[in-house]
Amino acid sequence: MLTPIFKLEYNQKNITKDVSDYVLNIEYSDYEHGQSDEITITFENSEGLWNGAWIPSKGDALRLFIGYAGEKLLNCGIFEIDEIELNSPPDIIIVKALATGIKKSFRQENSIGYENKTLQQIANEVAKRHNLTLVGNIENIKVERITQNHERDLTFLKRVAEEYGYIFKITEGNLVFYKTEKLINADSAKILYKSDLSTISFREKTSHNYKSVSVTYKNPKTGKVVSATAKNEKCVKGDTLKLDCRCENKQQALIKAKAALANGNQIIEGSLSMPGNPYLIAGLNVEIKDVGYFSGKYHITEAHHTIDKQMGYSTNLEVKSC
Repeated sequence: MLTPIFKLEYNQKNITKDVSDYVLNIEYSDYEHGQSDEITITFENSEGLWNGAWIPSKGDALRLFIGYAGEKLLNCGIFEIDEIELNSPPDIIIVKALATGIKKSFRQENSIGYENKTLQQIANEVAKRHNLTLVGNIENIKVERITQNHERDLTFLKRVAEEYGYIFKITEGNLVFYKTEKLINADSAKILYKSDLSTISFREKTSHNYKSVSVTYKNPKTGKVVSATAKNEKCVKGDTLKLDCRCENKQQALIKAKAALANGNQIIEGSLSMPGNPYLIAGLNVEIKDVGYFSGKYHITEAHHTIDKQMGYSTNLEVKSC
């Protein structure tokens, strides 16, 4: 029988043996896009160890690995302690930590105008403000002007990325951009049968199935009309979604149409729970079978891995159809 284990490092020192007997619950939340990965560790504190020398400080570093004894562990990454909480009775300490790179400054509102910049240059400016390295292939999309108006950098970057068909996440000092279309179209990493799952919940978000998206924008200063249409070749019958959004040229209009088409046709969302699987992470695709109408290919948007002293190791996924 597989034995769930974790490995925990504190400021680059392996403290697993020291704290294992006191860990009641440890959870790693892996988000695909625009949100910080995080870990939450609940310690039993009846001996009062965390009342003195063992209490960590905000900003201290944690590195977590999760999985099974004798197998390759999931490297959850490096996190910085963000919150420390005491509850009693019973005496417990809850430590919450965010992925490194999510500083307080990332959550402050800024007002900035970006003129004659490419999407990559804009992302790079945001990355440099927070001492991050931009990673990923971003198309050469030039924008005359984008305004960040009293928005947090995280919110602004999420909005712009989605508008042009990208997602991003911050991990271990990197701001990583991915093309959404490539992730959605990738092969499934695993087949999951109904019998593999502890609980299943699917819901249809909308009845729409768009065969195309048409984007049109009339420049109020020049009167020039820019338009483009993206088509879903797999859809024979369906609606055409018409959008009016700011576009400076046909390239921008087509990119935004493709992004809207991809988002508009993701009509099924689901929540799945199963025995712990360290190989399932956000950004991967899975094939789900034996659930009738809801069988098919799904994209993992969130993965939550939990080791509980009483319940063992479990994995919970948030998915959407693709």
